[in-house]
This record gives sequence, C-alpha cells and structure tokens, in this order.
Amino acid sequence: MKRKPDWLQSKGYMHITPSLSMERNWEDYYHKITSKKYMDTYAFFPLIHRILSDRKYKKTDPKKHHTKVGKSRAHSHKKLDGSGTIKTVKQRPLHYASHFDALIYAYYAHLLGKKYEAKLKEDPELNKAVLAYRTIPISEENKKGKSNIHFAHDVFEEINKRVDTDGEVAVLAIDLKSFFSTLHHPTLYRLWAYALGEEELPKDHLNVFRSCTNFSYVLYNDLKKQGKRHFDESRLAKIRRTKGFKCFFESNEEFRKAIKDGRLPVYKNPFRSDRNEKGIKEMIGIPQGLPISAVLANLYLIDFDRNIINELSHKLGVHYRRYSDDILILCKPEQMKDIDDYVNELIKRFHVKISTEKTERFLFRKMAYNKNGDKRKTAIRIVEEGEHGVNKCVIDTPLTYLGFEFRGYNTLIKSTNIAKYYRRVIEIIKRRSRRAIRLSSHNPTIPRAVYLNQVKKLYNAPIKHANKLENKQVYRRRYSLIIDDRGDFMFNHFDVPIKQQSNYLSYIKRCKRQFGSNSFSRQLKKKKQIIGQAINKHLVRKSW
Repeated sequence: MKRKPDWLQSKGYMHITPSLSMERNWEDYYHKITSKKYMDTYAFFPLIHRILSDRKYKKTDPKKHHTKVGKSRAHSHKKLDGSGTIKTVKQRPLHYASHFDALIYAYYAHLLGKKYEAKLKEDPELNKAVLAYRTIPISEENKKGKSNIHFAHDVFEEINKRVDTDGEVAVLAIDLKSFFSTLHHPTLYRLWAYALGEEELPKDHLNVFRSCTNFSYVLYNDLKKQGKRHFDESRLAKIRRTKGFKCFFESNEEFRKAIKDGRLPVYKNPFRSDRNEKGIKEMIGIPQGLPISAVLANLYLIDFDRNIINELSHKLGVHYRRYSDDILILCKPEQMKDIDDYVNELIKRFHVKISTEKTERFLFRKMAYNKNGDKRKTAIRIVEEGEHGVNKCVIDTPLTYLGFEFRGYNTLIKSTNIAKYYRRVIEIIKRRSRRAIRLSSHNPTIPRAVYLNQVKKLYNAPIKHANKLENKQVYRRRYSLIIDDRGDFMFNHFDVPIKQQSNYLSYIKRCKRQFGSNSFSRQLKKKKQIIGQAINKHLVRKSW
C-alpha cells in the first residue's frame, strides 16, 4: 500500500497505552485493523472518562429561583424552597479510547459511514436534511465541506424566502435530551445490521458493537497522583525519555498491576438500563467521544428522519433539518401544533426523549418597527399556546440555531459564545500575569509585563503562514525517540504538513463573508478594552 488512508490518523492525547509511531508502523496497524480474523477476538482497552464543564450565565426562573433586584442573570441561582443553590454549569461527559482502539473505531466508522451515506442518497430530501458529522460539499465547484456557518445561513435564507412567499412561517426548534447516553442497544444493533445489509452483525462488527455498548472505563482523575490534583510529571517524562512514547504506564503489565492492587478502579457502562414492554431490563447509551460515536448517532435516527421526510416534507411541504440532537422544522403556523404532537409521538418509538424545556416555537412575519410604519421580518417567540391559539408571545426574541441568533432582520453570533471568547482571553491574561509576576520576583531584570502579541497569537489574529499566498504546503519538523540497530536510543526527525489554522477572529471573518454582514465584527468591538482591563486587574494591581 502506497498511501495512508484518511481514517488512519494518530491522536496526541495521553492514554493508558503507548502513543503510536504512525510514520514507521502504519502499514502494520492497517493490516491488523482490516483483518476480520484479528478483529473477531480483539480485546479493547478501557476508555478514559472525564467531564468537561462549561459555565453558563443564565436567566433566573421566578418559578424555581430567588430573584435579585436588578440582576436577571447569574452563574448560580438559589432555590425557592431554600434547599440549596443550582449552579448553571453544563457538563459534557467524554470517553476516549486508547490510541490503537481509536484507529479501530475510526476504520469501522469509515465502513459504516459509507453504507449510511448510500442509504441517505436514496432520497435527495433525506440527504439534505441530516447535517452533522458529514462532509457536505459547499457547491459542485467547491468540494470543501460545509460548516455550521453554511447550515445556519441556509436555514435563515429559507425562513426569509417563506416569509416573502407566504407572509409568515412557523419554526419549531426541538432538542433531544441526553442523546448519546439514551441510545437503545437493541435498536442500534438492528440499524447497524440494516446498514450493512445483514440480518445479524458479522463477528468483527459485533465485537466493535459490544465494545461501544458494554464498555469499561477509568477516571481521568484516578490517573493523577493519589490524593493530589496533578500528574506525576517527572514519572511521565521518564517514560517519554526511556521508552520513546507518551503513556501513563511503562507497560501493559504495570497497568494491570495498578488495577490488581486497587490503585486504579475500573468501571462499567454508567448509563442506566431501561425496561422494555415485558419488564426486561435493556442497556442503553454509547460513550460520547469515540471516532465511531457520531456515525452511530446519525444511523440511530435514520428511520426517524425518513418518517419526517415522507410524512411531513413530501406531503406537507415542511422544511426539516437535524444537526445531531438539534431539530429544526419550518412549517405553516396552522400546522405547528399537529407537527409538534407528531414529532413528540414519533420520537418515543426510538427510546429517546425530547427536552421540553429547550423546545422553542417561533413565528416570523413582517412587522412595523418604527413610527413611520416601516416593516421588517421579525421573530416572535411563542411562550404559551392554548387551545384557541397563542396566549402569550415575545416580539423580537431571536431564534438560536447552531451558534447564531436570528431575529429576521439581523443575524449575530450567540451572545453566550461571545462571552465564552472573552472568558478565554481573560484566562490567558491571568496565566501570563501570574507567570510574569513569578519570574520578575526571582529576577528583577525580567520586565513584569504581558505582551499583547502573546494574546493575539491565540485569540485575536488568524495564524498565517509565510507561503500561504504562494499556495505552497508548509511543514513542521517533528521528532520521535527510536531505538537503532545497536539498541541505543536516538531521535528520528520527520516533516509533517501543517494544516491551515484558524482562531476566533478568522471564524468571525468567515461569518462576515457568508452572511454579507459586518454585524459580527461589531460584537467584538470591546475586545481591546476588555484586554486592557484584564491586564490592569491581574498584572498591574497585583504587582503593587
């Protein structure tokens, strides 16, 4: 084999098994992974589990929380019954596989993805409806894949088109609750076999299926020093220096000994089991973070998507789009309630629940916005809906979709995403300030300063390459520790291509190009002021 497949890509994270030498051994890995006989009985390693927390600045709910005068948003809210405080933190559980196991999942995701794509292309409307985890070309000329920017722009343009044609349009924004952790194993098995065109899964696919559904894992924090917050960096550096790879353990024997001695607990699938109609418990849930998880999530809802397309899109002219667990439906206002009921009833067949508190309903129509009576397309959020029509609504409340806020007459990046950008910039300044103060205290000749270029490289300016204008490929030199013929350690260097890099400012520029609006840049007009305030707070004042 001359060319390495696209799915055969190494990962940079630390795991319980050694990192792989892709440059020298990728063909060996390829032959093992593509061998059905080898995969029939392969034993998968435990996953590493960690939880990513994202702080939210949410509005107070008067029905649940105490409200403070003059403060409608907070990072935590006191309960009305006085039983405690609710922190507005979104937690996302991730499970990631060892390096070789990740390649296996990537290969089977590649196989299953091709079968899934073939099923979607049987119906052009179905093929256009599923957006997430797929490569959808921007155009026939431009084969690059669409991003969330293109998907959001397409939906907003469809809303504008329907308002111009029909005068108004209704929008249903539906969110599925705990999607990955509620996937029903028997249903997933049936659909996996259906995609392959088989009654039952072949042995190699069955082995991978079992590893995704009946998995074991270790906690990320358990890999740290016993009772401490940090890793044993000197020990990890010794492994890199003497063994030539990155790993939490020197060998599989050391890993097994840590389990046997009770220093490293191993856990099983944490998702609760579900009972079927006969009262028999059935397991649910797959780990989020595996290379195959995205394909399985899409495949799991293929019958749901097909039903929506056949019953709503083809018959009623409904515009349906699904991005992972985010569902968006455009329809006529008089159809909205029946469609909402139909979708809620349909999703129950797939053992998935709808997050009712996140489901939103909108009307878009042209409304007067000034004293002259000039009209523009405006978003109207339906808060309550009674038997005889709309009881309560809020005018000019944006539809939030794929990181954007759409009001009909204007599109902006979601305000919480802008706040997250500023938090990251401030966090960088805090780290740089602590380092500058520490170095200056040890050596007075070192200036106590945080340079703006240190911040710009990460979040304020796109990363450019010298040869970008000449369309030349740029390479970065990498080094790996290997053992030569005499048994001595030596460094081997090789060049790897650098992908075109981007950051938040380049993302803003892409939004401007796609939507043809300068409103996105205005959202970051305070960035210099915020950076200056952060430097003054964390460096200047703390230096006194």
